Amino acid sequence: LLRVTGSVLSGSSVLNLLDRERSHMWTPTDLDIYTATDSTYRVAWYLIHVEGYMFKGSVESSYNGAFAGFRQVVHLTKGEAHIDIIQSVTISALHPIGYFWGTHVMNYISADFFCIAYPKTTLEGRGLLNLVALVDRQYPGKRTLAVLKKYAERGYEFRVRPYA
Repeated sequence: LLRVTGSVLSGSSVLNLLDRERSHMWTPTDLDIYTATDSTYRVAWYLIHVEGYMFKGSVESSYNGAFAGFRQVVHLTKGEAHIDIIQSVTISALHPIGYFWGTHVMNYISADFFCIAYPKTTLEGRGLLNLVALVDRQYPGKRTLAVLKKYAERGYEFRVRPYA
């Protein structure tokens, strides 16, 4: 499915798989599949009709898509399993990853390989905050503060500058 649609896995499940030093500290609760703008419905159709997932709704980006990197998130469930399909605003499933709030989650797994965008800091349990996640390029917003707390509890530290 990933190869045929050009989709990738990313998010906390991928971080948990790739960062073995901290993976024992938490268990992922969902799987994020990033798709190109024209592959989202194909991926959803497969997961619903072949794998038996249930459609639980979709949410449009609360930002202008150009500033968030994604158009919508489609929520699927099957028992306790949760999958979010994130639709890119472009023909690249990778496009939204550069908009992530922190560098430690800028990782992905494709059908053939994986990528840790910032391997040294990620594997040392550190992340830099992305300026797009800061209000006035200085302060974390409410949502960013919530995920900062969540990942701090998972053993990660954060900075706004690499030398801070």
